[in-house]
Amino acid sequence: MSDFYMRAAAPIDTATWAKIDEMVVTVAKKTLVGRRLLSMVGPLGWGVERAPKFKFTDVDGAAVATDDVDYVTLVEKRQEFVLKAKQLAMAAQTPFGLDLGAVATAAARLTRAEDELLVGGLMHDAGLSSALGDWDMSGGPFRAIANANAALHGAGADGPYALVLSPMMYARLASLLADGRREVELVSKLVEAGLHVSPVMPDDAVLVVSPQPWNVDMVVGQDIVTSYLGNDGLDQRFRIFETLALRVKRTEAICLLK
Repeated sequence: MSDFYMRAAAPIDTATWAKIDEMVVTVAKKTLVGRRLLSMVGPLGWGVERAPKFKFTDVDGAAVATDDVDYVTLVEKRQEFVLKAKQLAMAAQTPFGLDLGAVATAAARLTRAEDELLVGGLMHDAGLSSALGDWDMSGGPFRAIANANAALHGAGADGPYALVLSPMMYARLASLLADGRREVELVSKLVEAGLHVSPVMPDDAVLVVSPQPWNVDMVVGQDIVTSYLGNDGLDQRFRIFETLALRVKRTEAICLLK
C-alpha cells in the first residue's frame, strides 16, 4: 500500500493492520446503503478531485450529449480513532487480544456520513414528488409505491425501481397485513431493485428511485482506507477516510414520497 497513508510508520504489526482493515470492511458491508443502491465509478485514486456530469438534449430527433458539461467535486469524509498504548500492550502481553471497538465506532460514523451524502443527496435532488399516504392502514404503502412507480414511468424513468425508507417506516410497513399476506412482501414486488433501510431517511418520507447508472451513480476517488496520523502521547491516532461524489443525471428518476 502506498506510503501516502503512513501505514508503515505505525508501531503495529501487519497482523494488527489486517484486523483493523477487516473490522472497517465488516462494518461498511453491514451498514452502507447508498453503495447497495447505486452503481459506482472508481475507485479513481485520491488525487482525483472532480468528475464530469454530462447533459443531454435532442438534435434532429437524436439524443446527444451537450458541450455544456458540469463537474461535481469529490468530497472527503473522515473519522478518527485512537488505540491506547495500554490496549496495545495488553494485546501483546495477554491472551485477550486488541479490542477494536474504537475502530468499529469510527467506521460506523464514516458510513453514516457517506449515506448522508448519497441518500441525502437523492432526497435533495428528487425531481418528482408523490403522496406518502397512510402507512398505518393496510394497502396504504402498496398504493403509495405503485403511484410513485407510475410517476417515474410516466417521466421516462423505467424500472426496476428501488425503495429507501427509515427503520421506523420499515417497522410500520412490516407490521401490516393485506389479505392475509405481509404487506412488505407485496411492496417488495414493486421494487425489484431492492428495499433499503437507511437511518439517514426521515420518518415522514420515503424514496423511490430508478437507480440505473444513466440516471444516477456515485464516483469514488479514494475508497475507504485507514491511515496512520501519528502518536498522541503514548497513544496512536488513525484516520479512516474516503473521497466521493453523487451524480444525479436525471432528477426525474427520483420520486420523494412525503
